[in-house]
Amino acid sequence: MTIQKIEERANNEQNIKLTKAYHKLQVLIDELNKREIPENIQNAVNTDIAAINSFSETDQKLVRLLRKVYYKTLRLIEKELNLVTKNHYKNLYMAIGVALGVVFSTSFDNNGMGLILGLAIGISVGIYFDKKAEQNGNQLNLEC
Repeated sequence: MTIQKIEERANNEQNIKLTKAYHKLQVLIDELNKREIPENIQNAVNTDIAAINSFSETDQKLVRLLRKVYYKTLRLIEKELNLVTKNHYKNLYMAIGVALGVVFSTSFDNNGMGLILGLAIGISVGIYFDKKAEQNGNQLNLEC
């Protein structure tokens, strides 16, 4: 069993946001179809796609639904399968590093030094975990 494809609306060429949201979710689905995904996760994603395919409201609400399903699917596969996008850990630890940099800056009495140090540590730790995820085959070939 594979994950279903999304049926695009006929007039979506006029709405750039809608086109991008469709494309982004479809790339994620294509990446998941290349892997062995457990049945329960496939069913959960297929349920969301069925809701998208039967959605009949405005384009703006459809864009919100597409984005919601995209991030919901990413969280699900990260939690259940430990699959992450490229630069996932770098972005995560960069934010943590900036937060720690603020703490460092109070101890150094120099805002710039603490932020730079925290940012550098966060990025280096994130790159390490991204490389580890890639070596283990837990990295999807897409960027979030």
